[in-house]
Amino acid sequence: MSAGPAALVEARTAAVAAKDIETLVAQYAEDVTLFDALDTLRDTGRDAERARLRTWFAAYRSAIDLRIHDLEVVEGGDVAFAHYLFHVGGTMTDGTEVRMWVRSTVGFRRGEDGWKVVHEHSSVPFDGATGAALMALKPTGTAAG
Repeated sequence: MSAGPAALVEARTAAVAAKDIETLVAQYAEDVTLFDALDTLRDTGRDAERARLRTWFAAYRSAIDLRIHDLEVVEGGDVAFAHYLFHVGGTMTDGTEVRMWVRSTVGFRRGEDGWKVVHEHSSVPFDGATGAALMALKPTGTAAG
């Protein structure tokens, strides 16, 4: 039996820390639709996710500290969705220290090969007046970050 949606999301922490691209890509359906916080407005397919992960991981000289917070999952039959916040930390190759919160919503579909991500949307809030990303925001009641 394959892991359920909550377990797949939680498993990302270790896979990101290990920069294990193939473990992460295996969570995605071949036809996944991706709305990432960076670069393109929309991308599709596992190959796009693999390329995005390669670029992301190569930008860090340290391990990437990914922590999942406030995970909520709703399942109904062969579909599920999750939403959560995640905190990303680490040192980029240019020495920049990253400490930021990101919002994420993930849609899952259960098929013969278990639960797979079919839709993923990650975003960072922005200031409507200036258009600047609000990178210093923290969840209410959270001292981390």
